[in-house]
Amino acid sequence: MKALNRIKLGILVLLVIIFSATLGLMYLEGWDFFTALYVTVITLSTVGYGDITPTTFWGKVFTLLYIVCGVGAMAYTFASIAGFIIEGELKKVLRLKKMENKLKNINNHYIICGFGKIGKVVTKKFDNAGVPYVVIDIDEKNLMEETENYKNLLYVIGDATLDEVLIKAGVKRAKGLIATVSSDAENLFITISARGLNPNLYIIAKAEAENTVDKLLKAGANRVVSPYSIGGMRIAEMALRPEILDFVSTPMDETYDMEIGRFTVHPGSEVVGKTLHESKIRQKSGATILAIIKDNDNVIINPGPDVVLEVYNVIYAFGTKEHLKKLKKILGCPEE
Repeated sequence: MKALNRIKLGILVLLVIIFSATLGLMYLEGWDFFTALYVTVITLSTVGYGDITPTTFWGKVFTLLYIVCGVGAMAYTFASIAGFIIEGELKKVLRLKKMENKLKNINNHYIICGFGKIGKVVTKKFDNAGVPYVVIDIDEKNLMEETENYKNLLYVIGDATLDEVLIKAGVKRAKGLIATVSSDAENLFITISARGLNPNLYIIAKAEAENTVDKLLKAGANRVVSPYSIGGMRIAEMALRPEILDFVSTPMDETYDMEIGRFTVHPGSEVVGKTLHESKIRQKSGATILAIIKDNDNVIINPGPDVVLEVYNVIYAFGTKEHLKKLKKILGCPEE
């Protein structure tokens, strides 16, 4: 906010000149405070009514000096104000003010720490899905350049390892946190801080080094992702089984709007006590059931039509957003 600082400096200098000139004219011309202030202001504003003018020699000399200084200060201040508006700083301040108000009210959201290559991919996915999120990054220029590319972007400029920055991002009201900064040490520190501020937070952390995975899990991360390991395995699969990988990956592309969802059968659902065939989930929702978890020891992959659905069964399903939305309603899942 260099332009804003220039405006503040110009106004401060201008006030000092006006106050000093007023005191000087009071002393040299013997005027009262209001008369001296009146002459100073109309002189600097170049109005110059001429109804009251200095009469002493030193009063006239003093007036010449403060006119030169004052007009220069006024020109500097107004030029700074014009630059502030023209350069878009006013728009920036208003946007930041609006963002601060939103940050105070946001809840059940995700915090994305780090707006690098991985952070931008995660942010874009959340943005397209309409999931509320807040980005934390120390690089203000990077965030400002990307503002127009994200319709729901909320961000906090600062170091995500600091408690006050996490609190400003609403960590105590957040649903989850994703640590994707470049340093494993910083991701570890973010995980420890976030877990301390919100014990119920779902934390996913990025690990560059393989030996950092266990440390992040011990620090409180629920899941740890190693981009190099995942990338390496994907490259190997593309080389060994390209057709199968294309078949699995293509439907999950944003172009096809396909997703995999995890849902729980709630009490009162119309499917409780019915078989998959009787529930007609496929016909009513369009979603495909991939697996049903009865309990930790009973996981049914690709369940048959005779599998009975019970309260609190966990269902993994595949389909479009609209398909999964209909499935949630059938299963009695509460609206988010």
